[in-house]
Amino acid sequence: MFFQVKKYTLYCFLFLTTLFLLSSSFCSAKKQSIIIDFTPEEQQWIKEHPIIYHGYEPNWPPYEIYKNGEYKGIVGDYVSIFEKATGIDFRPIKDITWEESLIELQSGEINMVPCAGITDERKSYLLFTKPYISDPLVIVTTLDAEFISGLKGLENKKVSVPVNYYTGEMISKDFPKIQLVYEKSIKECLESVTLGKTKAFVGSLGVVSYYINHHGFTNLKIAAPTIYKNTQIGFAVTKKWEPLRDIIQKVLDKIPQKTHNHIRNKWISVKYDHGLDIHQLIIYSIYIFVFLLIIFLAILMWNKALKKEIIKRKHIEKKLEKTLQNANKISEERKVLLQEIHHRVKNNLQIIISLLRLQKGHSSDEIKERLDEAITRINAISLVHQKVYQTKDLANINLREYICSLTDEIITSFSYENKPNIIINTNIDDVDLTPLIPLALILNELITNSIKYGLKEKDDGVIKIDIQKKSNEFTMNYHDNGTWIDNSDKINFGLSLIDTFTEQLDGSYTRTINGGTTYHFIFAERL
Repeated sequence: MFFQVKKYTLYCFLFLTTLFLLSSSFCSAKKQSIIIDFTPEEQQWIKEHPIIYHGYEPNWPPYEIYKNGEYKGIVGDYVSIFEKATGIDFRPIKDITWEESLIELQSGEINMVPCAGITDERKSYLLFTKPYISDPLVIVTTLDAEFISGLKGLENKKVSVPVNYYTGEMISKDFPKIQLVYEKSIKECLESVTLGKTKAFVGSLGVVSYYINHHGFTNLKIAAPTIYKNTQIGFAVTKKWEPLRDIIQKVLDKIPQKTHNHIRNKWISVKYDHGLDIHQLIIYSIYIFVFLLIIFLAILMWNKALKKEIIKRKHIEKKLEKTLQNANKISEERKVLLQEIHHRVKNNLQIIISLLRLQKGHSSDEIKERLDEAITRINAISLVHQKVYQTKDLANINLREYICSLTDEIITSFSYENKPNIIINTNIDDVDLTPLIPLALILNELITNSIKYGLKEKDDGVIKIDIQKKSNEFTMNYHDNGTWIDNSDKINFGLSLIDTFTEQLDGSYTRTINGGTTYHFIFAERL
């Protein structure tokens, strides 16, 4: 107990120290002065507009937050930079809503908002800077909702979106069959999904994560990505205030990437460690002690009964000894036969691979690429039979050794010079042959796509594969740190194969793109 408390204290100290260092570096970044050469006309415009009142969305954390008269969040930090660089005092209009902000922008009662989604409709009455915030839109459902692969799967279903948000405009244009239900706020949208009034909610990844983590929506999950991977959000002004747009754009151009990263990490990337509940630990310890005591008494009673059976068993064992000798002989013969079968299957698959490689020499570049993909898939199956042939245990294959062999085979087949760092973590030693083949084909598609589209030009590529066994399911997390090349047709074909093999394992998965590409799989207990 004393050691655990000391360990907990150490973790808290390290966590607080990290937060302090992040805060210090962010503050030092904010204190850096940004020097900009404004034109005489721009300097005059700034002099004539020392105070500017602006609209905002008060309930759009972590980007915009208005609470107790204070305007903050990611956009709030950017506004502070704008103020220091220009000398203009930007003041939020007290208690305004986003709907009122848009109405007053159209009427000219206010002339700017610090951020707004860039859409064709808004361009008719607003001028925008280049986007300085980009966040993918994701689909949110309840934890027990059926699998959804994208917005196409929500057609003819009710989907909640906030009123006057650009998300509704884009979805209604690109997916007219989706039944949009407009709510007053993001919170009401999420409550609508929780209560089952709507099937899903579509919103920014950062905003959704903030609400789920900080507002108690524990029964919701990020179910799938959307086609809107890089939504565009910029500083917006009315057309008569074009000089302000140009002034702010100059400030944005001067902000270093390090400062952008600090602002985003401050509000989104920090993870919270809630620590150890000592009281709960004591309760659990009592439960464990009682449980162990019951087990001890049960074992004691069982041992007494067992002694009565020993004499009877010795007599039976003599009869079984001879039977076992005969059974071992038959089992060894069957083992040799099964190894030979797997060896022949492996050889036949290698013949098919050789024929495909010969065919490559007489094919176009596109067909060669398709043949290479087919070869890697067949080779993944062939490797399973090779492992069975080489192992003494015909029923199971070492999972870690197989994944290592598979990644080496794929990297070699593509002549990949910048070999990525492969990190494999699993608490599973051996895997049954039946589910291993679809699992191998899933990994083959993921590793192949990482090498071809994500890590091709990357010197410090990393692929992480984490497979864990839990109480009643198996999970697999696959992640690479690459920036994928857009090759939608080929990637979509690979995703279709992944869908098929995942269904064979009674599983489901989600895919996210944030600092790389991550797949999270959940399989039924059959590995």
